[in-house]
Amino acid sequence: MSIARFPFLLCLILAAPAQAEIYKYVDENGQVTFTDVYRKGAKRIDLPGAPTPLSSGGKASRRASYNPSPADFPRIDAGTQKRRDDIRRQVLQDEIAGERRNADEARRQLALGERLQPGERATDATYLNRVKKLRATVQQHEQNVSSIQRELANLR
Repeated sequence: MSIARFPFLLCLILAAPAQAEIYKYVDENGQVTFTDVYRKGAKRIDLPGAPTPLSSGGKASRRASYNPSPADFPRIDAGTQKRRDDIRRQVLQDEIAGERRNADEARRQLALGERLQPGERATDATYLNRVKKLRATVQQHEQNVSSIQRELANLR
């Protein structure tokens, strides 16, 4: 029995993901070196899909995601940005108005759905499922409204 466990354990160990940090270092001659050992002046490379290394506290370490734009990066003038923000605000206001209408309709449907049908009991599975679905719909629309409100607040 223990012989059968050994290959299984070996496979588990070999399948464990590696959690090394990768650094890119460019020396004075312009030679690029990728390594897992930090050197002064090296930049850490974030690989998509790679697991994040854990800090000593057990939580994933957080780095600032700010990367300054290159000097030749195209800039947008303030007027163009304001027009874009105004369009975005209008789209969000239209969306929130629609979601509020949908939430009101969902509440109306819930009120109708909570009424017992002839021969139906409040403990029947069909009644409970119907009411549960209607409440979930109301809750979803209310969450959508609050999410859009947060987006609108971020624009101001």
